[in-house]
Amino acid sequence: MNILVLGGTRFVGRAIVDRLAEGHDVTLLNRGTRPLPRDDVKLLVGDRADREGTAAVLRDPYDVVVDVSGTEPAMFPGVLTALRLSPPSRYVFISSAAVYDREETPPPFREDQEPVGDAIWGEYGVDKSACERLLKEAFPDRLTVLRPPYVYGPHNADQREQFLWARMLSGRPVYMPGDGSTRVQFLRADVLAEIVLAACEGTLPAGVYNTGERATYSFRDYLELLGEVADVRPELVEIHDPNIPARDYFPFRDAELTLDVSKLTNTAAGHDLPLAEGLRSALDWFHRNDELQYMPTPQEEQWQRAGRSEI
Repeated sequence: MNILVLGGTRFVGRAIVDRLAEGHDVTLLNRGTRPLPRDDVKLLVGDRADREGTAAVLRDPYDVVVDVSGTEPAMFPGVLTALRLSPPSRYVFISSAAVYDREETPPPFREDQEPVGDAIWGEYGVDKSACERLLKEAFPDRLTVLRPPYVYGPHNADQREQFLWARMLSGRPVYMPGDGSTRVQFLRADVLAEIVLAACEGTLPAGVYNTGERATYSFRDYLELLGEVADVRPELVEIHDPNIPARDYFPFRDAELTLDVSKLTNTAAGHDLPLAEGLRSALDWFHRNDELQYMPTPQEEQWQRAGRSEI
């Protein structure tokens, strides 16, 4: 198939392009500011927020479109204008678990809950929800929406697992929100890429799917697993001051983010990569690429100067 990937040079996009290019012809549309993830893919240079420019660049027909970079409605008019001339048979959109509103319904979230966005993520979840609605209008019968929780793995551009490993391996404390009971869920980027491939090839029917490992983890469970994988015993310091945002010292907000993934699990595309296994290979990659540099946040520096063991 001829597959168009919108984005494709960062973290999740790289993993998706790597998997798709193993058996299909892949073209990327992005601003051309980063190197291509591999030599056997084509590049169209354009800013998808530029309606006329995007429509002019997207002249060829594509069997499938995979949208990794769509984060707000303003990024779609040019793409949709171009695709109306030769509509793809499938459109796969990488959305987010941030579309669910915990004030409406508590987690674990299900696909049948109205995606309106959660204020805890700022405008991100609201905008992703609006993108989903635009695409549903444009491709009502050929749209696949994937809603992942926290994604991890090689090339991760967000300081998450590497943030925590850097502290553990440097013998530094890890400051943890509360007693560490907040639950979260993960998905390795290359497993998401396998799900995208199934959606492109039609083995995963069109529709909306939560994606993620079936298991969920408390912050404490997750931190202990990171330590086990790195063969270190982490020093965990509980932070009980509600006036200090968790993101000032921890890579996740102190808010449960868990999904009901049974819909995907019951399809041919549903499969797990246990978190411990995925983390081991991720740690190897971060080591090889010198991505485990310890850089304390201002809040961490303040606590360390105070020498406090609990806050």
